[in-house]
Amino acid sequence: MTGIRVRVLTATGMAAAAVIATLGVAAPADAAETKSLKISGELEIAPDLEILEIKAEGTTDAEGKTTGTYVATLLAGDDDNPLPFKVKGPITCIYTEGNTASLVYPITGTEPNLVPAPLRDALAVQITVRKGDENTVGVNGPAPTHSFRGCNPGATPYEFDGDIEIN
Repeated sequence: MTGIRVRVLTATGMAAAAVIATLGVAAPADAAETKSLKISGELEIAPDLEILEIKAEGTTDAEGKTTGTYVATLLAGDDDNPLPFKVKGPITCIYTEGNTASLVYPITGTEPNLVPAPLRDALAVQITVRKGDENTVGVNGPAPTHSFRGCNPGATPYEFDGDIEIN
């Protein structure tokens, strides 16, 4: 009788372990998903008054690692008149939910190069976009990089003339 119990318990234990293992493997894959964001267009402070061209493309994988690049070019009123100044950096976090997305990037360089090596990564900028009948965008910063805690979206008070892809 004891041998039967051991076998039954062993079979039951193995079945339980299989169920737990299956649930344990499936849960993280469902909980963590890849997020991606692509932005290409201009921030307008008034109709047809564009001051910043924004190009960003980034991904956060299922393990939480974020990669991507951000480049902003100053504009003199419209996208036909770019000024010779760009700000760029790597995207370090991405937030996506529905029609809203946000990213943070530390400023690692400018063109022309105005950021000395000791100041690289000292300041960061957050960009938030919302897709809708009229796309909108907001810029938070530059601010000290350590002041950004995640990528929760900010206000988007400006019109965004361009494309936003949120996945």
